[in-house]
Amino acid sequence: MSGNQTRPAVDHWTMRSTASWTVPPNGRRGIRSNVARVLVGAGITLAMAVAAAACGDDDSTATSDATTGDAISAAARSGEELSRSQGCAGCHGRDFDGGAGPGWIGLAGSEVVLTDGTTVIADDEYLTAAIADPSAQLVEGYNLRMPANNLTDAEVADIVAFINTLADE
Repeated sequence: MSGNQTRPAVDHWTMRSTASWTVPPNGRRGIRSNVARVLVGAGITLAMAVAAAACGDDDSTATSDATTGDAISAAARSGEELSRSQGCAGCHGRDFDGGAGPGWIGLAGSEVVLTDGTTVIADDEYLTAAIADPSAQLVEGYNLRMPANNLTDAEVADIVAFINTLADE
């Protein structure tokens, strides 16, 4: 083309000269249709999320425990998150039902036999000491020693709160 000549508008879907958007013979729709579909889908998803959030209980400090489905405190929720992020679940079981280390389900309040033959009750004091100083009292039947950790007192308390939620499993 030369001079002042211009090309006509071309619908790249149908390769026809046209100024309007048409559905091509192969049935594929244009970008506008895809955008509309995405926006409708996003709107429905948002509406469902809002509806689900509205169905929660009134206690804003409680949430559902992933392993039990029961409502737990913010401290216990934090303890579960710490247990997973700090690697505790790697030895105590993905669902805290045991593995290379003792399980936490039903642990709180139970009797624990130590390697020296003594029996202790897994109360908050014992659980706190076992997490803070893992080599002080070893549980019978487990050869793998729990590694030292850098948890704060508050983090240990949160993990103990989480272990307590698993007591009645």
